[in-house]
Amino acid sequence: MEEKISALMAVMREEIGLYRDLIAHARKKTALLVRGSLDALMESNKVEEAFNSRLRVLENDLKRLCSEIGQLLNLSREEITLLRLADGVKSPYADEIRSQSTLFKNLVEQLKQVNRRNIRLLESSLQYSRGLLDFIANATGSYEDSGLLKPCTPHQTRISSKA
Repeated sequence: MEEKISALMAVMREEIGLYRDLIAHARKKTALLVRGSLDALMESNKVEEAFNSRLRVLENDLKRLCSEIGQLLNLSREEITLLRLADGVKSPYADEIRSQSTLFKNLVEQLKQVNRRNIRLLESSLQYSRGLLDFIANATGSYEDSGLLKPCTPHQTRISSKA
């Protein structure tokens, strides 16, 4: 069982390291969103895909190891959580599992916050782009035969200074 717990701890440490890298990457992406560099954003998305691919592999390893340790502790699949596993193993491992679990939870919350900010930036950018497209669509389709602009009914376009 100690081998499985050691393997679980190694996977957790690697996943925590990857989440730290993801948080740093998401913060860099915030700067890219503010600058609006499309090529840099596309490259950033490729890097993010690689992170997510590695995370999926680690998550599968984590689930498998938790399941194996849970079976050794006679826990049903529904009962298996990292904290339940910590309750069933020896003290130095239990303390580390609890500590890593708390750290992991905090990192996931940090990543969610940065991603929420990035989503707001994207949504603001989309609203701004839609407003510009509405304006252009109004201007191009509003000519009279004389070549002058027809008076047009204003569209309700919102452009936020907070974007």
